[in-house]
Amino acid sequence: MNAPEGSAAAEAGGTPAISFEAEDFSFSNPELFVDPYPIYRQIREREPFHRSRMYGGSWILFAYEDAAALLRSDKLTNNRANLPLLALAESERAEFSGFVDFLRTWTAFHEGEEHMLRRNRMDEVFRVLTPAVVGRVVQEAAADLIDRWGDRSRVDLVADYARPLPAMVLTRLMGAPESDHHLLDEWADDLAYLFGTNDLAADDVRRAQKSAEAFMAYLQDLAADLARLPKSSILAGLLAQEGSAFNFELAQACAQCVLLMFAGLEPSRHIIGSAVLALEQFPDQRSLLEENPRLWPSAVEEFLRFDPPVQYIGRLAAEDFSYRGHEIRKGQAVLPFVGSANRDPKQFPDPDVLDVRRRARHLSMGEGVHRCIGAGMVRVQTSIALRTLLSRKPQLRVCPETRPVWHSYSGFHGLKSLVVSV
Repeated sequence: MNAPEGSAAAEAGGTPAISFEAEDFSFSNPELFVDPYPIYRQIREREPFHRSRMYGGSWILFAYEDAAALLRSDKLTNNRANLPLLALAESERAEFSGFVDFLRTWTAFHEGEEHMLRRNRMDEVFRVLTPAVVGRVVQEAAADLIDRWGDRSRVDLVADYARPLPAMVLTRLMGAPESDHHLLDEWADDLAYLFGTNDLAADDVRRAQKSAEAFMAYLQDLAADLARLPKSSILAGLLAQEGSAFNFELAQACAQCVLLMFAGLEPSRHIIGSAVLALEQFPDQRSLLEENPRLWPSAVEEFLRFDPPVQYIGRLAAEDFSYRGHEIRKGQAVLPFVGSANRDPKQFPDPDVLDVRRRARHLSMGEGVHRCIGAGMVRVQTSIALRTLLSRKPQLRVCPETRPVWHSYSGFHGLKSLVVSV
């Protein structure tokens, strides 16, 4: 990703010291890069609902009960295309009004009947991409990547597997040549950085805007020869015009593909790496999965709960309202931190322990009408990617002498590098 390199604290690994003021919370706090959960616990116990300085003043929720309640509340809106710009000085925002208009074409940022029509149309497209169809593409990509390792005794699991795999899969499902996955991957990364950190400069937004424009031009060229697109591809499905209550125009359909690439890549690539690291920390759970493969569906849910790749879900207040004695004003950012909510002991017994037999309901894929539209694909991809990896390389272990390196922002929690012995 075109973002700052990992800090010394992130590269050093270990647990951050617990000395943290809630109002200073930011996606750019180095104390959060490696292991944010002890700090979440501290804030959750002391001040689970508080005002931070992020985005000019935002409300952050750390308890499960609050996060679940407000994610379902109609007092919040997902019409938050302008959220990244709140990190900029007011004088800098006007330059990006056209970019915000583009982001507002994403289905995720619509509300009410318009959202449901668009959402239902996208659900129709995803129904064609059955678990069997997606699974076959994931299996082929996973096998291809592992075959490339040859006789190497060590690989970087992120660079050589977890990072390219989702890009290869989504590029192919989009209807684009798989060989172009590097391009789409880089463009989507620049967009992801907008929502992964609040410490943005105007140049970060310019880079994301430029990547969005390049991505759109690529997809529109791809759609120009509609007859050559695989009929089961996402882009072809979004452009189909028959039998639906809502149809996307060309630019709208391409914009949804940009959204899906950005939203689909980050969770999938991060959860693969963090799951391998978690199984290293809890080897008994890996043994359970080897002995009983039927636990894999619950294991994927537990990986998503234990270390969710998307740490928060952004919302804006749709109106003025009071909550737990706090006065929240229309337009203010409200950020339920699912990374903290998923470790809330009031909801999950022994929350800091990985238990692949756990059946508890996490918030990693959201709640209510705006739950993650690609959740099913993320689950299938994670399960097959991990099962293929561990069956092909049963001796895989994290190299203890090489520390994991984490990304230097905490809106998304994920690894930049994880060296493993294979």
